[in-house]
Amino acid sequence: MNLFRRRLAALVLLCASACGPPPLPGPFTRQDIAAIADPADGAETRVQSLYHWFKPNRDPRVRPPAWVDAEMPELLKPVYHDPEDGALTEAQLWQAPSAVLYSFFETTRKTFPPVYGGFLVKPAALARDYSTESEDMKFAVGRLRSLHLERSLGGRASRAIALLEDVSRQIDGLAGSLTAGDDSRFAPSVLAVAYDARRLENVLKSPPR
Repeated sequence: MNLFRRRLAALVLLCASACGPPPLPGPFTRQDIAAIADPADGAETRVQSLYHWFKPNRDPRVRPPAWVDAEMPELLKPVYHDPEDGALTEAQLWQAPSAVLYSFFETTRKTFPPVYGGFLVKPAALARDYSTESEDMKFAVGRLRSLHLERSLGGRASRAIALLEDVSRQIDGLAGSLTAGDDSRFAPSVLAVAYDARRLENVLKSPPR
């Protein structure tokens, strides 16, 4: 009987090693977490980089496409007066959606396992945070539309705004479902936002259409 048990235990271990590591607790797989938060290539890192592209005195290690520096004189002109923040440049208006996206991914990190820097917070507990980020994204993207900046960014702005509007819809739907107590679409919605963030960077790195 002991021999049988040893053979059974060996078989279980063999199957476990063949199937790979056990699934993570929480809503995301390891691949999902890498797509969101990998420090070299994750969506969070990419939107942070986009934010710094539009800083006039950016860190020399940040290397945007050449067109960004060519457009900077225009981007640094004030185009909007905010009741609280005063005159805002076009560059600052383009930074705003990236700032909201970064906040969105920081909120999402709270649902990660501790080994990935999270706290395994239940998505429903973050409904208020996501609702705030939804409103902030609507405002940021709506402002770009209302100021007719579709021809900005050397001809790339129209596609960028369309992507940001899709991001806004994804975050709004996510916030609404969590507020209603439904977290079944949480991970797919977050990953859709991460995918659009990557597409946004690609659009801004590509020639205009």
